[in-house]
Amino acid sequence: MSDLPRLSDMHAETEQNLFDFLQADLALCTTFADLVLTELSLEDWRAAQSALAKSEEGYATVARLLTKLKDGRHQLAIEQQLNDLRTKLDSLHPHFRQ
Repeated sequence: MSDLPRLSDMHAETEQNLFDFLQADLALCTTFADLVLTELSLEDWRAAQSALAKSEEGYATVARLLTKLKDGRHQLAIEQQLNDLRTKLDSLHPHFRQ
């Protein structure tokens, strides 16, 4: 029985670590998305495409891991940030259409 509180502490710590990781990954994805506009302004299409691909890849990773969060507040916070990133990414794609 003495292991039960310890186990719940470990679950809480794991939840917090995952939440922190997802937030950090979303911040990095947003930085890459912002970099796309910089690269486009410099007319470096290859670098812009690369930054967009990295941001999209991170978005997919966060979306996949979101289901691992158990705390509803954590899920909601990540979902909101994920939606904001999706909006930003969707606004960048038209720059690459011919």
